[in-house]
Amino acid sequence: MSTYGQDSRIEWLCGLLPPIFNTLGETQNGQAQKEEVIDNPTQYEKQAKVCFFVFSIAMNQSDFSRRDFLRFLLGAAFFATLGLIVLQELLGAATTWLVIRLARGMVDGQVEAGTFGWIVVTQTLSYAVGALSWLYAERAGFSAFGRYLLQFARLNRFQAGLLADAEVREGTEPFLTNETFRVCFDLMYDLQFYTRLFFNLVFNAIVFGIEIDAGLPAAYGLAFAVLVILQWSLRKPLAAAYMTNQRMTNRMLARTYNAWDNIFAGNRYNFGLWHADFRERLAAALRAQIRAIMAREGWSALSGVIALLIVLGAAAWVAVQGAGNAALMVALAATLPRQIEMTVDMHQLTAGMTDLLAIWTRLKGVCEHMQPVVGSDVQARIGFGQLALRDEHRAQTCDSLAAAVSVVLARPNGIVSVRGGNGAGKSSLLTALKCHFRGQAYYLPAHDRLAYRFNVLASASLPASADADDDEDEEPEDIVAEEAARERSGYSSGERQLAVLAEIVQRTAAPVYLLDEWDANLDPANRQRAMRLMEQLAQRARVVEISHRDPDEQPSA
Repeated sequence: MSTYGQDSRIEWLCGLLPPIFNTLGETQNGQAQKEEVIDNPTQYEKQAKVCFFVFSIAMNQSDFSRRDFLRFLLGAAFFATLGLIVLQELLGAATTWLVIRLARGMVDGQVEAGTFGWIVVTQTLSYAVGALSWLYAERAGFSAFGRYLLQFARLNRFQAGLLADAEVREGTEPFLTNETFRVCFDLMYDLQFYTRLFFNLVFNAIVFGIEIDAGLPAAYGLAFAVLVILQWSLRKPLAAAYMTNQRMTNRMLARTYNAWDNIFAGNRYNFGLWHADFRERLAAALRAQIRAIMAREGWSALSGVIALLIVLGAAAWVAVQGAGNAALMVALAATLPRQIEMTVDMHQLTAGMTDLLAIWTRLKGVCEHMQPVVGSDVQARIGFGQLALRDEHRAQTCDSLAAAVSVVLARPNGIVSVRGGNGAGKSSLLTALKCHFRGQAYYLPAHDRLAYRFNVLASASLPASADADDDEDEEPEDIVAEEAARERSGYSSGERQLAVLAEIVQRTAAPVYLLDEWDANLDPANRQRAMRLMEQLAQRARVVEISHRDPDEQPSA
């Protein structure tokens, strides 16, 4: 089943629960509805189980395939690119036809100056149309990446258990940060380039067949068929080489994500371990890269020799057969450079099938990481029985997720404080509640890199560097660091935390708020300001919070 529309169906099926969630936002008859929910927990549990069952089935049926990814490319820009490529190569074939006509005219002594002008016009238009096709190819590539990222968000935005899963994040993040973007543009560039080569061969071969000899298109067809058969027979070892290359490269790049900590901590022991591991991964990535390149280049050289032998053999046969035909000889001689160029194009086209196969293989990695799975059960990390939920100074032991949900749903507003020792699973409990409530809860993790208006607007106003070296590209990591520096320059850690809480209060609306260590990095004065924001939020919603301050210092709702 395709993933498109899947998310909306899941949310509709999970609409079994809104009668409960709606009680949190009701201002009329709220008490009666609330009591009905509390008095009938069995019905609530049945509805929750049904929603979870349906959600699980839908997720299992929504495997994301490479064909689903290719749909991201389809659109007006893609079809415009294809149409412009066809037009470009038709104009190029028209130039070939005009050159043949000009050569024959020279033999007959009937050279027309206007033919030179038409050759210039057709070839110039071919160049212009080709340049325009690249414009639309770029648009198609950017659109595909945007659609991919949006679909990734749709499929995973409620999987809060993945936030703290470092292993899954290490495997998935390279696809979000660079690999998928590269795949989109490698695919569009290769499709644009090799589609152009294909139509160039087809249209020019047709012209050669009409104007010179019918055996020439047959020779091109034979050469192409032989190369395709050989390419097909080599597809598995080539794909394996490219897949290994991608895996080793991602494995090496993943280790760079903790380079900062191991370098700047200044501990020789930690740096030595990190550096040894990085060197091993770097060497493995280099070996995989060399094997992939040698496999591709070896096949490319072989295919070029085969195409050259077949096509030039056919041209020589035509020359021998038409030795007394001066017009034929002149036309053949005039187009011989073009024919040699076309053998190079055929070699590039069949070699390009290897590149497309490599991209197809890389797409497998993109699709496999479209819906990452939590490495461990979030609830297994919660120390049920070691946690207490405080609601208006009444503490209740939390012995299950269902019990925690019952406490949260007991009132439409007010504060629930989660208390417990270190390692008891307080943060994991908030993560599990987020997974349970999904879009009905706003979740603020303890260590977040979430987007807010104050940091998004600051990043959007970053000026272009006037003294940047034109020969050096600005890497994404440099941009991220520059944006982070801009944000830090305007806010201390405590001021940022206050800005986050203020924006949450002013600009979000959810029946449940899950705030993990919301008062971190706050001095006593700023903590009082944050507590007032918490109290303001608790007037309209249910707030579940974790704090490391004194347990008795709970804000009043």
